[in-house]
Amino acid sequence: MRDIKRGISVADKTSIAPQRGLSLVELMVALALSVTLILGIFTVYMDSSQTTRVGEALARVQESGRIGLEMMSQEVRMAGYQGCSDNYTVPVRVIADNPPPSLTPAAGEDSVYLYNSGLMGWQVTAATQSSWDSGTDFEDLGIIEDDALPGSDVLMVQRARLLNAAISNAGMGSAAGSIPIDDPDGLFGSGAAFSSGSLLMIASCEFADIFRMTNNPSGASKSIAHASSSNSSDRLSSAYAADEDAEIYSLESTVFFVADTGRVDDQGNSISALYRARNNFPNSATPSFQREELVEGVEALKIQYGLRTDASSNTINYVDASGVGASDWKDVVVARVGMLVSASGNALQQDDSQTYELPGTVFVAGAPGSGQQAHAADRRLRKAFVSTLDIRNRRCGEFRQFGSTDLWEWEDADDNGGDGDPCN
Repeated sequence: MRDIKRGISVADKTSIAPQRGLSLVELMVALALSVTLILGIFTVYMDSSQTTRVGEALARVQESGRIGLEMMSQEVRMAGYQGCSDNYTVPVRVIADNPPPSLTPAAGEDSVYLYNSGLMGWQVTAATQSSWDSGTDFEDLGIIEDDALPGSDVLMVQRARLLNAAISNAGMGSAAGSIPIDDPDGLFGSGAAFSSGSLLMIASCEFADIFRMTNNPSGASKSIAHASSSNSSDRLSSAYAADEDAEIYSLESTVFFVADTGRVDDQGNSISALYRARNNFPNSATPSFQREELVEGVEALKIQYGLRTDASSNTINYVDASGVGASDWKDVVVARVGMLVSASGNALQQDDSQTYELPGTVFVAGAPGSGQQAHAADRRLRKAFVSTLDIRNRRCGEFRQFGSTDLWEWEDADDNGGDGDPCN
């Protein structure tokens, strides 16, 4: 039988199945597959995000550690530098008024040896927070004394820095005369880097003097005065001349320490940093240290000092600052510097339970034991950085007294290595 109007048979018409929707089972399978796919994509994204966070945190920590150690190493290696003169055999005569304690000659003396003050260190603890800096150049200076974090160390480096200003060919007319200079960079004068009252050093290979400049050099032919108005004498040790390898230096006392920045990261964790403070050596009994932040994320600075206890066998004994006597700093020939550095923000999936070893101290999670300190129990990524730094301006030997006289002489240790190094 056919539908005459449409040309379709009744049999054909009844054989076409009506359209139907998805069954419940098919819908559930489709949803399960979709959820599995979405969860997979989300897991890949989260893992990738976590890897990126850890990678970025590690990069920041490594960069901070390298920069911090490099900046410290530049100063530590040059500790006690005083030009071509040997800081063991050529004392520095100090005529400047109001020198810092480290450069103040002993009673009855007029000279100091830079090997004594070139490198000095202190340990800061909760018990000594307000007393550890007693007798230092920065005693009772709040920006260092109060802010240095307990459980961390403080290091001071003292050195001369060569200035790009030379003694002119005319040289000094006499030991009391002014110092004629060529000043291509305009370092000296009113409003310049060095003006009246600045502490300077002039040294040749045989003599060295620390004095205060008492004028503001100007004009085409500049000269530096050192009158008795700001010095105990207007006479230097020598009438320095350019052909005697004499040069002009600034003096620097640089202090490195760790302090709280007062900032917090996005997780509310306190951020500490490595700081540097430099002395401006004002003509005043009150010191003036200018502080600057160097590297963010440094939680602790720990230093051990290598004392050469036996020159003949080149024996070096590493001790903390408390193990170096006041007269033993000249025997420190190497410094082992360590920093514990963390990245800001949470990068780990669990609280940091790692152990970190720094010179003389182990940092642990939880309650510390003997010789240990605790680091914060948070999810910040941490890394320990340690470097051993040789101090270039150190010699091997000792001062020997001539019998019962008041005369002393530096005596090098025996050269038992055959390579010209008396300490090898």
